[in-house]
Amino acid sequence: MRPFLNAINRYISAKDNNKPHMLTKVFTEESLLEMKVNTDSISFPSDVVGVEAISHVLSSQFNQRFENVYTFCLSDSIIRDDNLLTCKWLVVMTEKDNGILRIGCGYYDWLFNDDSSISAKDPKVDKLTITIEYMATINYSNKDHLLDGIGELPYPWCFSSSLSIEMPMIEDLKTVRRFLEQD
Repeated sequence: MRPFLNAINRYISAKDNNKPHMLTKVFTEESLLEMKVNTDSISFPSDVVGVEAISHVLSSQFNQRFENVYTFCLSDSIIRDDNLLTCKWLVVMTEKDNGILRIGCGYYDWLFNDDSSISAKDPKVDKLTITIEYMATINYSNKDHLLDGIGELPYPWCFSSSLSIEMPMIEDLKTVRRFLEQD
C-alpha cells in the first residue's frame, strides 16, 4: 500500500503548494477527475479529463483563490480494495481575496491503473473521485492560532481525533466535527 500512499502524498503536495508539474507523476495521461460537490459554498467542474486539465483545476486554478492550504487524509479511514483506495479528507485554507477561513471535508476515491500493484514503485491514478460533503466559510478571529495548530499536525496523513482536537468549538464547525467523529 505504501506506493499508493506515496502517490497521494505527491498529489497533496502539488495541490496545496501550487506545483502542477508534480501531478504528471500522479495521474495517467487520460485520467478522469470526478467531482461530487454536496454543498453550495464552493464549485468545481463535475468532470475533468486528462492530467493537464486536472493539474489546471486542482493546482493552478485552485491556488489562484486559496492560500495557507492544509489538506489532510485521515489515516484511520483508509479502505483498500485491490486498486481502489478510499479515505476521508479535511482541508483548512484561507481565501486570498479576503483572508476568510475555509474548512471542508469529504472523501477521496483513488482508482489506480491496472498496471499498479503493491510492488509497483510509482503507481498512477486512472480516476479520482472527490466528494465534498461540507465546506464552511468562517469569519473566525483566532484564525492564525487555528492555522498554527493545524500546521503542527502530521501532514498529510493524520488521525481524525488529532484534527478534531484542533477544531474550535464553534457552531460553524459542528458538521465538520461530526464528520471527523463518525466511522
